[in-house]
Amino acid sequence: MQQFVKAIEIWVPSSTRGMSLVLGSSYYGDLEEFKKASEAMVFDFDHGLPGKTWAQGEPIVLTDLTANYFQRAEAATQAGIFCGISIPVFCGEFLQAVVILFCGGGKDSVGALELWENNNGSNSELKLVDGYYGELERFEWVSRKLSIMRGRGLPGAAWEQGKPIMIDDLGNSNAFLRARNAAEAGITTGLAIPVSLTEPDIRILTLLSAKGSPIAKRFEVWIRDEEKQSLYFDSGHCSSGADLALKYAHTEISKGQGPVGDAWLTGRPLVSSDDREEGNVVIVLPVIEACTLKSLVCLTL
Repeated sequence: MQQFVKAIEIWVPSSTRGMSLVLGSSYYGDLEEFKKASEAMVFDFDHGLPGKTWAQGEPIVLTDLTANYFQRAEAATQAGIFCGISIPVFCGEFLQAVVILFCGGGKDSVGALELWENNNGSNSELKLVDGYYGELERFEWVSRKLSIMRGRGLPGAAWEQGKPIMIDDLGNSNAFLRARNAAEAGITTGLAIPVSLTEPDIRILTLLSAKGSPIAKRFEVWIRDEEKQSLYFDSGHCSSGADLALKYAHTEISKGQGPVGDAWLTGRPLVSSDDREEGNVVIVLPVIEACTLKSLVCLTL
């Protein structure tokens, strides 16, 4: 089974170098040479993919690895990386981290990552900014023609509800506007994550995963309970078929408790070993609105 996402990096502001980003945590799988090329790097404001993401204050979908600001093109190409998607995490105007997902390609690597936005505030629809679809040319063509109204489809639901939204069995879902196309492409699971819900700049990231080359083994969405000051399980999907709602029915996570609680405590995304299952790696992405944590997404690799 291939992995659609081949590497993940979390770049954080340096405490000693001022306006620069250093590698906070990462996952490289078996990409040892790309790991070596990346670990010692430092990116100044507006330099490299992390620094440019910081400067622009919005996600970047990089499908052209020869772009002059991407400083690891040769190492990435040798590692079989075809695309990088960078996501800034802000608390107000202050950067918490830049998350980068590096994706592979080839006919056996099926999946998609998309960035949707509404950036004029004058209507209630989302347009595709850009995305990476690997070999899924037909699915990409349909997606680039699509407009999604607020409250409709996967990204529209995430916009309206202001939280990450999961849909299982996309090919048979009435809630997914491209269900027939997803079934044809072999895409089965979708997760939409609000990257920015600040009017008028609305941005939603969608992760579309296939069984043969999943983006993650397990997706989990945890929601903050304001009254109890804890996190509770909202939705998820496990490739093994485990019932996550039953598994976490009586689970509450406090600040600092495990990787999910650590991300809540610091407000920063992280990559960590999974304290629940030996050998697994988790990436935790906080969803922050108005400097307040609203939810977290946990992906198990």
